[in-house]
Amino acid sequence: MEYFEFYKLKEDPFGITPDPDFFYPSKSHMEALESIKYLIQKGEGFMLVTGYPGTGKTTLIRKVLRNFKEENILPVVIYNSSLTPQELLKGIIEKISAEDSSIDLNKFQSKLSMVEFLSEYLRNKKLSGYKNLLIIDEAQDMPEETLTEIKHLSNIETEKEKLIQIILFAQPYFEDILSKPKYSQINQRISLKVRLSPLTKEEVGEYINFRLKSAVESPVYFKKSAIRRIYKASKGIPRVINLICSRALMVGYIKNSYKIKKSYVKFVLKHLHL
Repeated sequence: MEYFEFYKLKEDPFGITPDPDFFYPSKSHMEALESIKYLIQKGEGFMLVTGYPGTGKTTLIRKVLRNFKEENILPVVIYNSSLTPQELLKGIIEKISAEDSSIDLNKFQSKLSMVEFLSEYLRNKKLSGYKNLLIIDEAQDMPEETLTEIKHLSNIETEKEKLIQIILFAQPYFEDILSKPKYSQINQRISLKVRLSPLTKEEVGEYINFRLKSAVESPVYFKKSAIRRIYKASKGIPRVINLICSRALMVGYIKNSYKIKKSYVKFVLKHLHL
């Protein structure tokens, strides 16, 4: 692409797809990452990470998977949470079987057979020195009966410790759902809660520069006035920042400029209706 050649881009610095290579260590994101590390090391059973759409929940999940890749952790990630209890259990076993070819998926014809298998499998892995980690993205979309199934999974334990650690990623209103009396048992089990915040004004500038340096070899930069306008329009939401910056770079390319001005950003915002 001529756009990539002009800026000498190795890759798109403002792509929408969650990419751990572009994980920006904001204050709240690092707090979440450290809390997850604590959860895993200390054997805590349940954690909740909340954040508004576009704040980087899925990117954080992929960063976690990369950070702990070399450790004795067996992660299972469910990105589609709108599943029945049986679909959830089947999905977990299918993820496990992708790493263990000895598992015959055809033998799981009932919910009971799946629960019994998971209990035995998780116990054996724990005895072998592994930590079992279940991550569920978009947890606010889980049906009530599936959320109850998550509670049952968290009950799988020995006399001394949990056999599986569970991290739920969700939008903030999920906390209101959990506060209902019928979910009190689940809510009480969540020992760690972290909120991913939008970026501050200072972090927005650092975020933009961080992503540019990760992908660009040319001297392209955003003027401070342009960054202030991006912060105001995006309200610090990384996904929206990416969208604005990507379009602003295109305007810069058309203008044959490495200097991204406020006027370029205003042009983009008008066309994006932001």
